[in-house]
Amino acid sequence: MALDIFSVRILRLVNSASFRFALLHTLVFVLSVLAIGWVAKVTLTSTLESQARDRVATEATSLLAEYNRTGLSGLRSAIAERSSGKRRLLYAIVDAQQRAVFGDRYLAPFARATTAGVQLLRQQQDATDNILVAVRPLGDSLRLVVADNLDSVEDIEDVIANGLVVALVLAVAFGLGAGLFLSRSILHRVDNITRTAEAITSGDLSQRIALAGSGDDFDRLAATLNTMLDRISDLLENLRQVSNDIAHDLRTPLAHLRQQLENAKLHAVSTSDYRQAVTNAIEDADALLDTFSALLRIAQVEAGTQRSSFCSVDLSDVMQTVAEAYALDIEDGGRSLQTDIPTSVAVAGDRELLTQLFANLLENALRHTPPGTHIAMRLRDNHAMAIAEVCDDGPGIPPHEHAHVFRRFYRLERSRTTPGNGLGLSLVGAVAALHHASIELLDNKPGLTVQIRFPRRTP
Repeated sequence: MALDIFSVRILRLVNSASFRFALLHTLVFVLSVLAIGWVAKVTLTSTLESQARDRVATEATSLLAEYNRTGLSGLRSAIAERSSGKRRLLYAIVDAQQRAVFGDRYLAPFARATTAGVQLLRQQQDATDNILVAVRPLGDSLRLVVADNLDSVEDIEDVIANGLVVALVLAVAFGLGAGLFLSRSILHRVDNITRTAEAITSGDLSQRIALAGSGDDFDRLAATLNTMLDRISDLLENLRQVSNDIAHDLRTPLAHLRQQLENAKLHAVSTSDYRQAVTNAIEDADALLDTFSALLRIAQVEAGTQRSSFCSVDLSDVMQTVAEAYALDIEDGGRSLQTDIPTSVAVAGDRELLTQLFANLLENALRHTPPGTHIAMRLRDNHAMAIAEVCDDGPGIPPHEHAHVFRRFYRLERSRTTPGNGLGLSLVGAVAALHHASIELLDNKPGLTVQIRFPRRTP
């Protein structure tokens, strides 16, 4: 069983893309080492062979000059002296019958070589070894042979070849070892993402991809996927909430509408009764249509498609326009409105949506505060962001309710008897989120302050 598990793991490792990449990297590395070694070998042996050629040619020229100056006896003395030293060159004097009359008899067969320059010849007893030979004619049919058997060059070639073999073995071993380690590490990170995705697919939307804390590409990918999962989770939760809210909050007006129509059918006895019933039904139907229109409007805002048409909007002018539009209604309701709005504070956004945002806030203050309430609209600019506030000194909202009032259809217990559908602040929250603005409910002591912070530049 353990062997089967190990075999499966090895198979997954070998079949992984990271391992194949590591194997390809190892192959390229080995070929690079091989090419470098071959170039080094060719360059070094060519240089050493060229130096040996120059040395043999110089030695042959020097000895020929000695022969011309001192004769055959002086040449023999010079060869004897040089043969007894540390020089690694070979010397011989060969007669017309290819016999070595002096020096190394081993060189006699090479006396037949041309007398021009230096030749690279095969050694007869070992066809794989080479020898450099320089032949110079002397008097009385004699020839001077100077040679270098290139043993040192061949030894260096063997050292380079052996070193290259060792380097290739090490390159393969280290390359595959690094590939296995890298593949296992990457495969572990991929498995972590896969397990999280499988858990989410199975319905556990609370799962998130664990970050290693290294800040590498996998961490950035995991953070992005977690953000996406948070957004999806929020949307699904929002969808569940909307479904539940529609099922509960719209059931009552629909039941009321049906009851009115049934009462008209059973109890109406005159045309005026039917007319009144139809009028009431139309009013209820309009309220339902308004609710669905508000839901559709919120859905469109949350989709974020309008962000592409954002432009610079004079927030000061928007707030001043809304304040002027609601001033008369606020005064008629026995309330007062004060404004503190500096000019020319601009943000990136949609003017129509921003107008709807502040209109909803004023309508909310007008609807849920008693006569005599003081309402204020303020705007501040601190360069980094524009801070808008709508305040009142009415009954306010309890702090434990602040997190709930932006939900669709959510209404405070004391507000259930007032007109409305509980979507006004939901739209405010959606518009604020679309503009990357943060919204916060604060205690105005007494009353409520709705504070919205707009970034001067849209992220």
